[in-house]
Amino acid sequence: MVDPQLSRVLQRIDKMRSQHLTTYGRIIVHVKKVQFAGSGATIYDCQDSRDSGLLNSITGKKVNRGVPQGNTKALMVKSSDGQWRVSKSITIGEGC
Repeated sequence: MVDPQLSRVLQRIDKMRSQHLTTYGRIIVHVKKVQFAGSGATIYDCQDSRDSGLLNSITGKKVNRGVPQGNTKALMVKSSDGQWRVSKSITIGEGC
C-alpha cells in the first residue's frame, strides 16, 4: 500500500486497538476486471468475506462478519521498484 490508503489503514488499526477490536478470518478475492490508464490501474473485485470480520480482542466474541459478495474497487499505482500497490480501496456495496 501507499498513501493515502496506507495512512487510512494504519489509523484504523490504531482506532481498533483502542477499542479492543481485531480482525479474524480471511477474504477470498474474485477479480472481475482490471483497467489500465496511464501509470495506474483499477481493479474491480467481488470479495467473499463471509468467513472474516471483527472480534473483541479481550472476550474473543465476534462483533460482525463479512458478506458473500462485497463489491470493491482498488486504485493501484506502479511504484519506482516496479511493484503495483493499492493507493485507494473503495467499498461499492454488497452484491456483485
